[in-house]
Amino acid sequence: MKRKVFLFLPLIVLLVICIFLTMGLKQDPKKIASALIGKPVPEFFQADLLDNNRIISNKHLPKQPYLLNVWGSWCYYCQQEHPLLMELAEQRIPIVGLNYRDKKQGALEMLTKKGNPFALVIDDSRGELAMKLGVDGAPETYVIDENGVIRYRYSGAVDKTILQKEILPEFNKLRN
Repeated sequence: MKRKVFLFLPLIVLLVICIFLTMGLKQDPKKIASALIGKPVPEFFQADLLDNNRIISNKHLPKQPYLLNVWGSWCYYCQQEHPLLMELAEQRIPIVGLNYRDKKQGALEMLTKKGNPFALVIDDSRGELAMKLGVDGAPETYVIDENGVIRYRYSGAVDKTILQKEILPEFNKLRN
């Protein structure tokens, strides 16, 4: 009897592994919470994309709720969400851009052609700040409070539905 159980043990282990893998596949990767939720934006000193002679640090970040958008000119989805960011900027919602692993020339061309919705544009061509933030890839959008604390993270392209149902409600909680 014990021998028969021993023979089926590898099959049982395989079934358990398959169950865990199936459960993992059902999770939405866009809803993975950042380890930095509730913590301040990591300290950084990086070049301003628009002015190489200027170094941007935490002290330059807005002292009001704002969005931090991780983007790159090479990123198809970043280009798709760009008009929505322009609309937000027109509504006077402050957005800080984190230009992620991009060539400066490509980033500047995109901002020239499509417009610049950003109050600040951080040059993160090496991905240093993005790594500290735990960025999975571009685009990502963070909601940051007036004290520089990360309150929400959305990984992926933002469309009007996501903006209305997820990001703006989190942002508006901070403005009231």
